[in-house]
Amino acid sequence: MGDEPDNPRFVVTLPRRGYRFIGPVESSQAPSPSAPTGRFERLRAKARWISVGACLLALLSGIGVWRFSRNRVYPALPPIEVAPLAGLPGVQIEPTFSRDGNQVAFVLRGTEKCGIYTTIVGGEKSLRLTSDCEDTSPTWSPDGRRVAFYRYFENGNGMGIRVVPALGGSEHRLYKGPFNPWARGLDWSPDGNVLAFSGGETNWKGTWISLLSLVDSTTRKLTSPSGEEIDYSPAFSPDGSTVAFVRGTFAGAVEDLYVVRAAGGVPTRLTFDKTWIKGSPTWTPDGRDIVFSSTRGGLASLWRVSVSGGTPRPVAGVGVIASSPSISAKGNQLVYTQSFIKENILRLDLKDEKHSQGPPAVLNLKKGRNWRPSFSPDGQSFAFESVLGSSEIWACDSDASNCRQLTSLQGTAGAPQWSPDGHNMAFEFRPKERSEIYLLELGGGTPRLLPTLPGADNGGPTWSRDGNWIYFYSDRGGEHFQLWRVPLKGGPPVQITKNGGVFATESADRRFLYYSKYEAQGIWKVPLSGGEEKRVLDQAGEMEWYNWALARNGVYFLEHREKGGALDFFDFATGKTTTIVTSDKQPGIGLAVSADGKSILYAEIELEDSNIMLVKNFR
Repeated sequence: MGDEPDNPRFVVTLPRRGYRFIGPVESSQAPSPSAPTGRFERLRAKARWISVGACLLALLSGIGVWRFSRNRVYPALPPIEVAPLAGLPGVQIEPTFSRDGNQVAFVLRGTEKCGIYTTIVGGEKSLRLTSDCEDTSPTWSPDGRRVAFYRYFENGNGMGIRVVPALGGSEHRLYKGPFNPWARGLDWSPDGNVLAFSGGETNWKGTWISLLSLVDSTTRKLTSPSGEEIDYSPAFSPDGSTVAFVRGTFAGAVEDLYVVRAAGGVPTRLTFDKTWIKGSPTWTPDGRDIVFSSTRGGLASLWRVSVSGGTPRPVAGVGVIASSPSISAKGNQLVYTQSFIKENILRLDLKDEKHSQGPPAVLNLKKGRNWRPSFSPDGQSFAFESVLGSSEIWACDSDASNCRQLTSLQGTAGAPQWSPDGHNMAFEFRPKERSEIYLLELGGGTPRLLPTLPGADNGGPTWSRDGNWIYFYSDRGGEHFQLWRVPLKGGPPVQITKNGGVFATESADRRFLYYSKYEAQGIWKVPLSGGEEKRVLDQAGEMEWYNWALARNGVYFLEHREKGGALDFFDFATGKTTTIVTSDKQPGIGLAVSADGKSILYAEIELEDSNIMLVKNFR
């Protein structure tokens, strides 16, 4: 913004309190009334002189008003102040104002005392309402006496909507449905009779906005996204007539803001950014604007857009990495989540497949979030995805020296994979609404699109051992991602799986294709010559579908544990899992094994912190 620490012009830091936005605020001045200038013909002389006199009187009056307005001193608007709201340890997310603006409910994670909390604005203590770490999306009843929320994994499976007294007490379940990983965002209607939520009929058949009647416990489907779209994060307008929500895709990274009448109808699209929206939107009290968090400008920050459409405008006085905004009913206060995350890439050298040579080493890479590493065929270099504003692909020597940026696409370039000869790199990039596969010649040149399946999300490229094919996953023509492969020299893609599959790797003997699934844990394999798939690893703990790597005699995978994470090895011959290294930090995204099997690269979250910030004098 052009500020200097010793002479700030826009933001001043308040010790132990936050910061204050002190930029100048312009006030419009009253316009000068203009004198009448009409010309009248065939009027009597007397009438003409009366008209002239009236003109002179109006002119003199206008001059007086102009001089008064010019000399009038307009009071300055109070400065915008931003300060932390709750002083609890842990990750604080999803704040929401009570209807009177005196309290805020929020979610606390990253501590043994996780759950839903409330705090009084200006107070120092917080009240814990729930003790389940899977509770999320709190919303207040209009009278401020209750708080509703989601509980994931209700009774071991499914998802429930529950309500608890705002002063603490017994919970009551309002709704139970199937577990849906994309369901998020919950809002109470102004009249207190309806809860808007996102959910679906089954785990993997879509997500839409529904309305739950608190009068008769019936539900009504409000939106009907296409099979490849998902709707979530609903927010009622102040008068309850309209619901704002986010529409995205299963593959992520493409999200925009919509509104729909609460009585039903065709949704209206308000934004055309095709980028991440962080958290639920919130309405201004007059119902004219919607404030939301978006990465449309790079890092996540707050924006506002008119309900009638137009270009979103940045919210003044709010920093970056801001999400989940909520505006008080009076409109003069705003709360939001301000986050910080640092993800590192670690290198672990191995004695053999089950034993390390020592502790992992943190690679000294550029600032930001670094993840999804990939070894070069000779093991002398590695590529990775780095996020600082936009997501770009970088490469470094094996000791993290000589780092260079390979792409400058100002978007979501990621998941790099070296070709077997080391001359090319395949990666995924989202130029518009769909993810596509691109190729980059490492000797120079610009990335080029690899034709795959138009009209679908195509991602997760990997190479065949001979370098003639590229495997990828696509959501074309079905509910699940399926694995395909396309010849590098041109030709139609060939479908490999029928029951779902992502992130494929050929076996060393090129007889089998190993892969994970988006909707289920474990590792599968299928003969490349044709045949039925077989699950080879079904007990992988809390392993994500993107955090595994194939070795000659087994599979490495990263596992989430109650406190931290672990790097494990599953032996094909014995069927047993060996833990190689543990950590008090959670796994990040990405795992790679060198071609000689002597080194492993993986991502780990070094620091994750979120605080709730209160904006005073918001406007």
